[in-house]
Amino acid sequence: MTAGLRMPALAAVAFLVLMVVALILLAGADPASLAYGVVERALFTRAGLLEALLRTIPLTLMGLGIAIAFKARVFNIGMDGQLIAGSVLAVLAAPMLPSNVLGIVLFLALGFAGGAIWGGVAGVIKARFGGNEIIATIMLNYVAVQMLSWLVRGPLQEKMRIIPRSDAIDQALRLPVIFDGTRIHAGLIVAVLAVVVTALVLMRGRFGYRLAVVGSNEHAARYAGISPARMAAVVLVLSGALAGLAGAVEVAGLYGRLQEGFAPGFGIAAIAVALVARLNPLLVPVSAFGFSLLYAGLGALARNGVVPFPLINILEGTIILVFLAGSVALSRGSGRMKEAVADG
Repeated sequence: MTAGLRMPALAAVAFLVLMVVALILLAGADPASLAYGVVERALFTRAGLLEALLRTIPLTLMGLGIAIAFKARVFNIGMDGQLIAGSVLAVLAAPMLPSNVLGIVLFLALGFAGGAIWGGVAGVIKARFGGNEIIATIMLNYVAVQMLSWLVRGPLQEKMRIIPRSDAIDQALRLPVIFDGTRIHAGLIVAVLAVVVTALVLMRGRFGYRLAVVGSNEHAARYAGISPARMAAVVLVLSGALAGLAGAVEVAGLYGRLQEGFAPGFGIAAIAVALVARLNPLLVPVSAFGFSLLYAGLGALARNGVVPFPLINILEGTIILVFLAGSVALSRGSGRMKEAVADG
């Protein structure tokens, strides 16, 4: 039985390897040389490691948000829009914030709130009107992207009006660099704290138990007095809040202003991060770092013209599909084993 359950997982891994090799060959590159180049750049260069660590910060925060939502079988595909909403609200309020540590805390809190509001819109659509959260969150992504484009070309465009971006926020609101000679900022501490809090809530708290019940069996949840619709709204708010926090951290830690495409594709990458971590908040930062290493290695090769840059996103999408297929196969195999035990 155990061997039978392992076969779908092994088949998924084999399929992943074949897909990756096929994509690399289609890109006109040698898979072995490409793999060597990615590993060398990501693991054996200081620039690659620092770039990966920097990207791990927002991916960890957003991966935690995905883990919370997916545990309740609520599919939040709108993390990119929620990230934008959080960063926009924080930047809009930045001129009114005090120029001290409290101002930084409030800036991050506003990002958290902005993402929560954007996620809450999808939550209300699902809980109140029974709408599909996948469609709602995807559509809200487009709204957020267009809103950002309008803001940085209109009301918030910098005074020089040369580049579509906002004025820089006060330097006092920027997250401090925690390692001299690098760009690694205090957002790393924020991400670590978020992992600890999320792990405690999901693994030890009552809320985590209610999430697990709703995710496992909605009928049992209703029998226990837990409303799946209300829980879906709550997790979309929390998931969106973590995405908004990631957006505020990116602005305060790296960019210092709003601009188009400042966090490209983080939402999809966060889904892959959470799935590879098996929705375990303690494994999310490990998974995030792994994907960041892949991005750092492939990104360097893409910039040098070795492979096309879209290959990174294609690989992320392939990994998501394979892990979903593997999870379904394992779930079905487990169900058959339980039936056999019951019949035997």
